[in-house]
Amino acid sequence: MTCIFPRLRDIVDYEEQRRVPEQGYPRFIPHPFVVAVQEKHRKDGYEVIAIQTPEAASFVHSNYFDAQTREHSEIKVGNNGKERYGLIYVSKEYVKSARESVTNAGVILNSRKAQRILENRFPEEKTDELASQLSQLEKGSNPELTFLYTSGMAAIFSAIDGCMKKGTGALVIGNTYVDTRKIFQKLPERFSFKPTIFLTNESEFDIPDSVSVVFLEIPTNPLLEVVDLKTLVNKAHKKGALVIVDSTIATPYHFSPFDFDVDVIIHSTSKALSGKNNHIGGVLFVNPKNPELSKKILHLPFEMDDDEGIVLLENLRSFPERIKKMAENAEKIVEYLISNSSVAKVYYPTGLKHGNGHVVSFELINDSYETAEVFYDNCTIPIKGPSMGFEKTMLMPYSLITHYHDNNVTLAEMGLKRYLMRLSVGTEDPDTIIRDLASGFSAIPAQ
Repeated sequence: MTCIFPRLRDIVDYEEQRRVPEQGYPRFIPHPFVVAVQEKHRKDGYEVIAIQTPEAASFVHSNYFDAQTREHSEIKVGNNGKERYGLIYVSKEYVKSARESVTNAGVILNSRKAQRILENRFPEEKTDELASQLSQLEKGSNPELTFLYTSGMAAIFSAIDGCMKKGTGALVIGNTYVDTRKIFQKLPERFSFKPTIFLTNESEFDIPDSVSVVFLEIPTNPLLEVVDLKTLVNKAHKKGALVIVDSTIATPYHFSPFDFDVDVIIHSTSKALSGKNNHIGGVLFVNPKNPELSKKILHLPFEMDDDEGIVLLENLRSFPERIKKMAENAEKIVEYLISNSSVAKVYYPTGLKHGNGHVVSFELINDSYETAEVFYDNCTIPIKGPSMGFEKTMLMPYSLITHYHDNNVTLAEMGLKRYLMRLSVGTEDPDTIIRDLASGFSAIPAQ
């Protein structure tokens, strides 16, 4: 599931399109099974993008492609007698635009479904237990208002599409996952919405009358701020705006947004809920106090694959013990980082419960490529790449990967250093994690 970049130069080569990773998050790097399905449907002059369902393909094509890309593409239904799936044929000059839209919406064909298509077999028997298990974790939720998605981005996309009122806009508080930000940036281009307001100062927020949706992550990514949610929700609801919280980083173990009357909670189940780096999906909870809202949010076109649900259900069994250990380890790592002379600043959330989570961000003493390269290349953490929530520790040069093409002014507006590091702490022995980090820090020349 994760791209592995052993050296900082590997990231630069990837971003400059000089290197194509052999593995990675499926929304960006199609699994070999997905590639094989697409090859089966090859058509001269076109590239084909395989989509989880025909309905999802039609929805994204109609609602999210720009006019020119839509004009130079068409939808076909794939059907081998056991599986239905969508196919979007795109003229080659419009493939980049089409792939970006599909990636943002999170509806690419799932690798497990692709394997079934290639092997001409049915999925395993669907489990009805998963929504109930997830609802038990998310305090205040209801299994009947718990909806499973093919990815976290599909859940976010559906929530935004269902909750926003035409002619209004959205307010995004704090930094968010980069593809979430892209969806909000593109809303005025694709729909009759006002431009999104991005508010990077999490402590001061006014909600204009034109806003119908307020979106935020708890904690924010990657600076890990915990917004005063009680005040925010009160202000939003007084203005008639709905509040959507992506609680992926906090997980239900560390935070319960329904305690503050938010309207929708979203998690990427691919991350800490799964914890095994072998599952892709998302979950959306509608507040039981506002059940009618569930009728406005699309579910079926983006529903989680049955086999993915089985994998997630099995992975959830270890979640309570796993997330507790990750949080305990993170506290020890933070103590180490704060006392390290090569670290300029540590970002770690406060205001959560059962500890403060498993994600830590930090700035190096010198925010330069040279310093970052020395630290990163010599750090012996085995998994270095763009993801989090795995039960094994992961190191990510956050800004370099997610905002590579943004200039320094844009980064400064978001409060990000160019070589900010984000650490997703795992369940290993904390002393081992510290030794791996120390191998990178000790290589940095004395200031």
